[in-house]
Amino acid sequence: MTTLHLADWLASGGVASVEGLYLKAGGAKLERFLNHRSESEGKAFVWRAFQVAAGRAGASGFWLRAPTGTGKTEALLRWAGDANRVIYLLPTQATVNAMWRRLRHIYGDDAVGLAHGRASYMLRKSAFEETLDDRSENVRLLSRVFARPVTVATLDQWLLAHLHGRHWEERRFLSREAAVILDEIHAYEPYMLGLLWAALERERPRRIALASATLPEALMERFQEIVSLDRIVEAEPPLWNRRRHRVELRPGSLVERMDEIVEFARAGQAVLVVANTVEEAQRLYRALKEEVRWPKLHLYHGRFIFRDRERREQTVAHPVPGTIFVATQVVEVSLDISYDVLMTDLAPVDALVQRMGRVNRSGNRAPAPVVIYEDGSAIARGRVYDEEVLALSRSILKNLPPEPTDRDWLDANEEVYRAYLRSHAWQDAFREGRENLEWVQTALGTFTIDLSDEEMLQRFVTRRGSLSVDVIPLRFVDEALRLIEQGDRWRMVEFQVPVRIQWLHAYREAFEHYASLDTLVTQLPYDDELGLLSRSLADEWGIGASSGPLILS
Repeated sequence: MTTLHLADWLASGGVASVEGLYLKAGGAKLERFLNHRSESEGKAFVWRAFQVAAGRAGASGFWLRAPTGTGKTEALLRWAGDANRVIYLLPTQATVNAMWRRLRHIYGDDAVGLAHGRASYMLRKSAFEETLDDRSENVRLLSRVFARPVTVATLDQWLLAHLHGRHWEERRFLSREAAVILDEIHAYEPYMLGLLWAALERERPRRIALASATLPEALMERFQEIVSLDRIVEAEPPLWNRRRHRVELRPGSLVERMDEIVEFARAGQAVLVVANTVEEAQRLYRALKEEVRWPKLHLYHGRFIFRDRERREQTVAHPVPGTIFVATQVVEVSLDISYDVLMTDLAPVDALVQRMGRVNRSGNRAPAPVVIYEDGSAIARGRVYDEEVLALSRSILKNLPPEPTDRDWLDANEEVYRAYLRSHAWQDAFREGRENLEWVQTALGTFTIDLSDEEMLQRFVTRRGSLSVDVIPLRFVDEALRLIEQGDRWRMVEFQVPVRIQWLHAYREAFEHYASLDTLVTQLPYDDELGLLSRSLADEWGIGASSGPLILS
C-alpha cells in the first residue's frame, strides 16, 4: 500500500520516473560545490582530517563532535556521500530553512525537500515552487514524507512517523534506508529526547549520524545502548585549542549596564546582546532606542509575526560596525551570524557556548570580548532555567581561564549536562517521552491517528508545559482577510505569532476566535519594533490594546 501511495503521488505530481526519488552522485556534487566556493575565494579547498575520518566512518553511522565554524556540516555530508536518500534533521524551523537553502546550492533545487510546520508556506514562496502549476501540492507532499533525494526537516516531523500521524507508513518506509543525520543533538529538551530514544529503540535507521559542537559524553552514553555506534569522530586538537573569546563575569544586569553595551558599539564593534526573556529584551531595546537613541539597533525574539521575523533574520545577518543586536535565547540555534562582541545574561554553560558561537565564529581574529552579567538571570529563575544549574554554571565560569579554549568549554558543558541528567525533572521528562511513544505504537499497531500534523505535534510531541499556539494580532486582521479574498489563504502564516498557551487563560479577554480566518485573534498590543507585548508590560508602559474593534464573523 505504501508503494501504491507513492506511485499515485508521483503520477499526480507529474513525476515521470522513480529515479527522481533517489540522490545521484551526492559525493561528487558536494566536492564540486566546495571546490567552486574555495576558488571564488581565491584559495584551494582542502578537507580537514576529521572530515576525512567522517567519510570513512562506515555506512552504519557514527558520532561527530566538532566546534562551530570548523566544517561539521561538510563532514556529515561527506559521510552521507552517495546514499540514495539523505534526511537532515535540525531543532528549529529557522535552522532548517537555512540548511535547506544551503543544500539546494549543493544538490540542486529539484533534489532538496523541506519539512516542518511552515514548510508549505516556504515552498510556495520559493522561486522554484512558484514555477509549478496545480501539481505543486503533490510535490510538497513528497517533501513532507521524505520522498525527495535530500530532505531537511525538524526532528518533530520525523517523530510523527513513529507516532502514527498521517502518512506514517510512507515516512518510515522512506526513512528506513536513508542516511539520517541528527545535528545539534544537544539542543533538544529531555521530553523530545525521550521520544527520540523510544523511536530509535524500535526502529533505528540503517545509516545514522548524531552530531553536535558540544556533544556531551553523558548524552552519548544514554543513546549508545540503542544506536550501537562504535565510531566517534572528533575534530583534531588544534581546532579545540582555539581561544575565540575573552570572558568576563560582571555584576549587574543588561539594562543596568546599558552604557557598557553602547561603549563597545561606539568603538565600531558589532555587539550581540542576549537576554534570557522576551520581556527583558524588549525593555532593553526600548531603553536603547528612547534613552540612548542608538541608530543601528535591532531586536529579535519569538514574539514577532512570522513576516517580521523573516525580515529581521535577513537584516542582522551582515552587521555593519556599531550595530547593537538585542535578542533572546532563540539566537542560540536559529541564526548563522558572527558578531564582534557578546554581552549576555548569565545562563547555563551549554546555552552560553551556543551564544558565543555567534561571536568570532570562525576564530580567525583575536579573542572576542564576552561579558556575562550575573544579576540578569534572576528574573529567569524558575521560569527559564533551573536555579541549581545556574549556580553550577556561575561556579564553573569563575574557575575558567580568561581566554578559554574550545576544549575548556567542552569540559565545562559536560559537567553541566551531567548535572542536568541527574535531576529528577530531566529524568521525569525523558521517561514521559519514552513512555508516550511506546504507548502510541503499542495501542495503535498498524492504525493511523487521523489528526493534522499540527494537532499531532500539540498532543504528542510538545510537552504540556511548553505548548504554544499561533495567533494573529488584531491590527493585521484586515490584511489577512484581503489575502483570503485574493485566494492566498496560504500566506496567512505571515501574520501569525506564537504565544504560550497559558496566556489564553491569563489574558482570556484578549483572545477571540475569528471564524473567517479560522484562527485566534489577540487584542494584545503589537508594535513593529517591539513585537507582541504581554499584558503586564503593556500596562506598565501605558500602551493600550490593539486598535480596532474585534468583529467576530
